[in-house]
Amino acid sequence: MKLSILCTLFFLTTSAVFGQASFNSDADVITYMEGKKFYSSSSGLELEYGYISAYNTYGIKVLNKNGARFNFINVDITVYGSFADLYGMSPDTGSNFGFRLFKGKLVVGYGDPNAEVFYLK
Repeated sequence: MKLSILCTLFFLTTSAVFGQASFNSDADVITYMEGKKFYSSSSGLELEYGYISAYNTYGIKVLNKNGARFNFINVDITVYGSFADLYGMSPDTGSNFGFRLFKGKLVVGYGDPNAEVFYLK
């Protein structure tokens, strides 16, 4: 009985780990991000990746709780397998903005004590 429980737990654990899709290319990241919005309740910011008609390109779109929009274009995507980093440039100010993407969440300021986590909306 104990052996069957251990085997079942092993199967469920390995299925959960190896069953997760990974990011193997920029295209995987873009496909995953398309149509998804990520939200942080602590800051009220909403992030997404998509088409920005004002610049006729794709990029990171940020919406704050007051309705102000910020766009970041020329997005550089670096793929690491289980996560990816995305960075873009503001066409208005030239400042950079980026985040680390995991399945189901993204983190702005990853590794920083003040990092902010955004979850799928």
